[in-house]
Amino acid sequence: MIGAGPAGASAAIPAARAGYSVLIIERERACNVGGKVCGNTIATNGLDPASEYVSPPAGPEVSARLKTGTLYAHGYSSGVRLPAPTLVLNRLVFGQRLLSDALAEGAQLVDSATCLGWAERGENRILIRRADGEEGEVKARVVIDASGYGAALTRNGGPTHVDEVSRSQVGVGYREILTLAEPLNAESDGLTVFFPPGAERGYAWVFPMGGRLANVGIGTALDGVSGNLREAYADFIKSRPELAGAEVVSSGGGMLPLRRPLASIVGNGFMAAGDAGCLTNPAHGGGIAPAVVSGVMAGEQASHALSVGDTSADALWGYGVRVMKDIGKHYAAQELLKDVVLSLTSEDLLFLTGRLAESSPIIETMEKGRLVASLAHGLRLLLPLARKPGLAGRVFRTSRRMVAIREHYENYPDSPAKLDSWLGRAAYLRRTGGMR
Repeated sequence: MIGAGPAGASAAIPAARAGYSVLIIERERACNVGGKVCGNTIATNGLDPASEYVSPPAGPEVSARLKTGTLYAHGYSSGVRLPAPTLVLNRLVFGQRLLSDALAEGAQLVDSATCLGWAERGENRILIRRADGEEGEVKARVVIDASGYGAALTRNGGPTHVDEVSRSQVGVGYREILTLAEPLNAESDGLTVFFPPGAERGYAWVFPMGGRLANVGIGTALDGVSGNLREAYADFIKSRPELAGAEVVSSGGGMLPLRRPLASIVGNGFMAAGDAGCLTNPAHGGGIAPAVVSGVMAGEQASHALSVGDTSADALWGYGVRVMKDIGKHYAAQELLKDVVLSLTSEDLLFLTGRLAESSPIIETMEKGRLVASLAHGLRLLLPLARKPGLAGRVFRTSRRMVAIREHYENYPDSPAKLDSWLGRAAYLRRTGGMR
């Protein structure tokens, strides 16, 4: 297991519980596991699919429980109010609990050790370097790469097919935990998302954490960074009166994938989970829930493969099928929606978001990768767009493409041998949506 974050720790739990020897290699010290820089939010029911092995966040793991959110577009002083049932996590406390659960099941941890890559791919041997500079090799029947965006094993021959991840598909962000002069009201303020200057292909956020604490940051696509992101963040802070006089508790930056999942997350004796497999929501970058869910799926598949004595790509392929049908189809559709949303004017963005908020639960729409959930919903959404025929046309075409790509992921190939033809069809659908 490479990485002790939510994907790696969650993968370790079912495998260790099944009685297999599990070794987790983590570059951070054990006491720092879980302290990753991010927005720290998950949908209230985001971990339900992993509930057999991972209990939902509770107690000090949850900084705030939010019900609503507001979206502000650049140049507009008023925003669109949205239902947004969300948990804001204390990421460190939650991460420590996941790791503790994995160790309690019998997994072992080697911390302060960096995975340098494959020592010998054919023999499933990886090269690691400890904090004192000593290098060594580890061999495993199944390697699960849960090392995050860097994913040295996934990017270098781990899966049966290796995707290229472009700069436009990578998010970069800067975040601070602030102590505010006055507390935010979790009930009335909720999640607040802005589209300010400096994040033209991204957004800024203010998430209450209870009391006077807030998670505040700004992120954009790597190819959309113009100038200094820290300066854009400083300008955003100055523009928000509720953030005036805030004191910085902690700060940091990071990178994450903002695209559909990698086409293959399985190889001989290998699986990729969480950010390593690009399993993050392309629309908003949320990756905690899919990391936990995909980690559990990987751990279950590893246990099954080991029980039958076959850890080939064919034997592990069921993990990829399950991920693509349960997670991948939503995020592949979200990628199409994201590209449209980021190209809208501020006026059209607020207008469309307002219509979505009125016609359906927007969190479900966003998480499930649906723009139009049903014919009745489509009529409720599109009829008011009649006075904006250009926008209505884009919504209709995007909805068609999203439906087509979701159906394609539902038909993810049942073996590695069929992947090439599936990839060709996927590329065609992303370009055309199946429409001629």
